[in-house]
Amino acid sequence: PADAPPPAKPAPPPPKPTTEDTPAMARSDSEAIQERSLEVLGKEDQIIKRKDGGAFGAYHSYGEEKVAAFAEYINFVLADDPFLTGKLPINPSSNDLFSAVSEGILLCRLIDKAQPGIVFEKAINRVIKTVHHKVENHNLAINSAKALGCNVVNIGAQDLIAGTEHLVLGLVWQIIKVFLFRRVTLKDHPALVVLLKEGEELADLLKLSKEQILMRWVNYHLAAAGCSRTLSNFGADIKDSEIYTYLMAQICPDHCTLAPLKETDPKKRAALVLQNADKIGCRKFVTADNIVAGSSQLNLAYTALLFNTYPALELPQEQAAMHSAEFAALMEEEEAEATREESVFKNWINSMGLSSDVNNLIEDCRTGQLLVEVVEKLAPNLVNWKMVKKDTKVQIKQIENCNYAVQLATDLGLHVINVGGKDVADGNKKLVLGLVWQLMRHDTVRLLEGLGANKSKVSDSDLIAWANDKVAKCGKTGGGKISSFQDSELASGRFLLFLCHALDDGVVNWEIVTAGQTEEEKETNAKYCLSAARKMGCGVFLSWLDVVEVKPKMLMTFVGCLMALDKSRAAA
Repeated sequence: PADAPPPAKPAPPPPKPTTEDTPAMARSDSEAIQERSLEVLGKEDQIIKRKDGGAFGAYHSYGEEKVAAFAEYINFVLADDPFLTGKLPINPSSNDLFSAVSEGILLCRLIDKAQPGIVFEKAINRVIKTVHHKVENHNLAINSAKALGCNVVNIGAQDLIAGTEHLVLGLVWQIIKVFLFRRVTLKDHPALVVLLKEGEELADLLKLSKEQILMRWVNYHLAAAGCSRTLSNFGADIKDSEIYTYLMAQICPDHCTLAPLKETDPKKRAALVLQNADKIGCRKFVTADNIVAGSSQLNLAYTALLFNTYPALELPQEQAAMHSAEFAALMEEEEAEATREESVFKNWINSMGLSSDVNNLIEDCRTGQLLVEVVEKLAPNLVNWKMVKKDTKVQIKQIENCNYAVQLATDLGLHVINVGGKDVADGNKKLVLGLVWQLMRHDTVRLLEGLGANKSKVSDSDLIAWANDKVAKCGKTGGGKISSFQDSELASGRFLLFLCHALDDGVVNWEIVTAGQTEEEKETNAKYCLSAARKMGCGVFLSWLDVVEVKPKMLMTFVGCLMALDKSRAAA
């Protein structure tokens, strides 16, 4: 894979020692920002380092080992980035990571590495002359990460400029995880079908989280190596290094052996495992201390790195023939518009910071609990949790949950005609996507109504009228006018760029804007308008393809977010 490190010249291990884990000090219940970010960061954070100077005067904990691991990996993946010349490498033995992110450039480049093209590089302020330039960069980074499904609740530009440790580490970890998991897919590795259990189909593999797929991959190789051990977590199961030893010897037998098993001291054995990692160019993320301590987050990152570098999967010819039709159908569905829409909806929900991440939207909605959680985010006083059977495996209870979710949608004023709880529980893709779309639209409209829009219910025509008025009065000619969110003029991206300019006359560099005539020009403008909106502070989830293909649902959310930004500025 393109993002796999070469076997030659591996990076040396970080020289930092670690300290024993100690519990973080108690925090006030009102500090939801800290609690959520620490939850994202993980539970194995190390000793508290310093007193935070924030309003609460609270202590924050962060793992020194994560600072070193993340800094080293950033140095590796962004080593040749021209935007970061003179800014890298970051010293992994210090707290320089927190100051390195202060300008916002590094985070923008890391996010674009995780999902190429999501940050339009010409929208980044490379020359920082004022604090405003930093704020714009961080807005761009935060909202681009949000579009990837990262939880950025209560993370603001000022937090990142200040280098607030737990928020920086929480965000950086989420971005790195997106990057590491990007190729853990059936599309990139068709041979993953060998991980299917008896009686399973390809669709069952798609229901698994990336963590579950990696566990199956490890266990597949352990069985092939004749090892009786199985991996069920990335913490305690890893501590004795036996699983790593068998796994690495199996996937890279030319360089790795079972010799570490002869060592009985856990830390010395882990050190031998890392010597093998050195040989194959994978000495990243973990130290011997991390392995022995069972640092689940860093072990997960290291396992994903091994998979990306040496998947060592081969699809037997008979299995390939057996699944060929099924695989072709899945790949065709992967390219379908509905799947792209599903991805947008999934990322929108994941950005809310719910109790668990959404992996497969349709499958995860089938218990009803996810939809109820989404409604609670949109209308906190509407949900009665006594009506919900949490974490139930009983189908009839799941249908009852889905019925309640549909009822809640009705109570919100959504049109859910011909949608029943059983449709959701059965995984009816068309109806589930329709329901989630209405929830997403309600989120945009709710924001506008809360900012004092003229009508109790904001319609598409209201958004169109507002956008046309803004562009007409923006002080720059050539913006044009649109009649609906299906107007073909939107495909060029120019109208949307004029709309961004109307809200902030410095956010668009017109020397970059193209005529929007060719497909390449349309793509450039579409990517630019999304980054311009995010740079101003808009959390938009659509892709540039939604712009050039004129997808009315997604374009409505884009204009709605800009209108909400305009109203919020007027209210301030």
